[in-house]
Amino acid sequence: MSAKTSRPRKKSRSTAARSGEPTRKERRFATSTTFMPTWVAVVGMLGSLILGAGCFALWVIDPPVAFASYLVAVGGLGLGVALWFGSPAETALLIGDAGVGVEDGRDVSRVRWFQIKTLRIRGDRVTIEADKKTLEFSLGANTRGLSYLLKEAAERVPNILDVDKSITEGLPAPDEKAGHEQTIVDDQIAGVSCAASNEPIKFEEDALLCPRCGQIYHKDSLPERCLSCDAQLKGYALRA
Repeated sequence: MSAKTSRPRKKSRSTAARSGEPTRKERRFATSTTFMPTWVAVVGMLGSLILGAGCFALWVIDPPVAFASYLVAVGGLGLGVALWFGSPAETALLIGDAGVGVEDGRDVSRVRWFQIKTLRIRGDRVTIEADKKTLEFSLGANTRGLSYLLKEAAERVPNILDVDKSITEGLPAPDEKAGHEQTIVDDQIAGVSCAASNEPIKFEEDALLCPRCGQIYHKDSLPERCLSCDAQLKGYALRA
């Protein structure tokens, strides 16, 4: 009879980080495919009604109404606008150790936590402004992702938040199990300058990152505490 082998216990994030393993993770929140902004829905309904009236006036009534062709054109335009703007451009929201990313098909645009200047919500648009980049995504199309994003931002870089309390109260509670957890594999570190020495990091394996704000350091220039958020680094920094 074969001997039983016990499965090795999965290391916690803190334990793995101390051992220097590549533990950077993020959660992927897919954009809702059924969400449609209110104004788009209104335009679509009006377009449908006008198009229907135009078709009736053009092909059913005899003789046709003189302006029926204009109704068909306007109604068709309304439907086209609704179809064009009906689905958000982004396909997913990525949140984790690499900061915030907005996925658009196969392309991902990211900003690291320490780079973010402000995170605000105006209407249905969530805007994340960084030093040289701005990310946007639809609030209504990814409420669970936004809820998780606000939780992570409050824990990592609370000073960036510019969000009205009434908006957060209308969101679902942050869920640690929501979304899909994945390993970060497309975040290039080589070429970035060390925050402590200002020397460029030539190889990914030479980089260590702050576990809180994602600030980047060369392994030979790692300070005791992060220069951006004051988090402890020695024994806790993450590998790229």
